[in-house]
Amino acid sequence: MQELNLPSFQFRFKKDSQDRPCIFDSIRKKWLVFTPEEWVRQNWIRFVVEYLKYPEGIIQIESGLRLNQNQRRSDVLIYQNSKPMVLIECKSPKIKINENTMHQALNYNKVYNVKYIVLTNGLSHQFFLIEDRVIKLLNKLPNYESL
Repeated sequence: MQELNLPSFQFRFKKDSQDRPCIFDSIRKKWLVFTPEEWVRQNWIRFVVEYLKYPEGIIQIESGLRLNQNQRRSDVLIYQNSKPMVLIECKSPKIKINENTMHQALNYNKVYNVKYIVLTNGLSHQFFLIEDRVIKLLNKLPNYESL
């Protein structure tokens, strides 16, 4: 496991019937194939729950959406009062966060209309606030009470 630029968390691991390493997703309550992107996603889930105090019940993982007649999946979507509020787009640590990552998140946001976007590869994190169609760079994602 690659060390990420996040606090250290405890996870459950096992091998599946095809001898692939798996990690347990505490939100979806199921085992997932352990990939670099999944590692980043699971660490971010733990970070928003344990450090930023977001309730697990408002977090959706890999939500499906239709975009230009194509089926896509957002990584992490956090709701407030039944409305999407935070979109976290996760990449493998080997993939740089760049304009393409932001473009992907903004395309998803055409459907979700969230207030906050996080772009992360586990090593680098970028935080954005969207208000009145203006995108502002933030230093961090606010905790749940500050939303």
